[in-house]
Amino acid sequence: MGLSERIERNVDLSYFEGKIPVNYVYTYGLGLEKFFNAIKEKGEFLASRCPECGAVYFPCRIFCERCFSEITRTFKVPGTGTVYSYTVCHLDMDGSPKKEPDVVGLIEVDGTEGAKFVHFIDAKPDKVTIGRKVKPVLKAKKDREGGIFDIKGFRQV
Repeated sequence: MGLSERIERNVDLSYFEGKIPVNYVYTYGLGLEKFFNAIKEKGEFLASRCPECGAVYFPCRIFCERCFSEITRTFKVPGTGTVYSYTVCHLDMDGSPKKEPDVVGLIEVDGTEGAKFVHFIDAKPDKVTIGRKVKPVLKAKKDREGGIFDIKGFRQV
């Protein structure tokens, strides 16, 4: 039985044992590549503004999701923001209780539109409040790899 097997009845499904080599290259895309390179190299956050409708995107984009115009310029934003909403996680991903609860939330990033999902660092659940200012915490420059995990999380100011 080969990989080109034709299945006409879902009760007749079969399987393939062995390895199937798959070669691929995963990329962030041009917009996110600029964003993560700026964090890695300079510790800066980049946003972009649509030249046609004025929509501001964080992280930066190369086209506008509202009017589909091309966006070619980026600008630096501080990465600071305000807590829009949050929740306290008492269970781990597998449903087991956590030793210490995690606080995750939505942050309205200064100078941009919309809110982003983030992880708080060293946040006690009873100390987090909506409207509180936060700032990003990055890995040390020598440890940055140019990806999302270069951002360790956000800390309340």
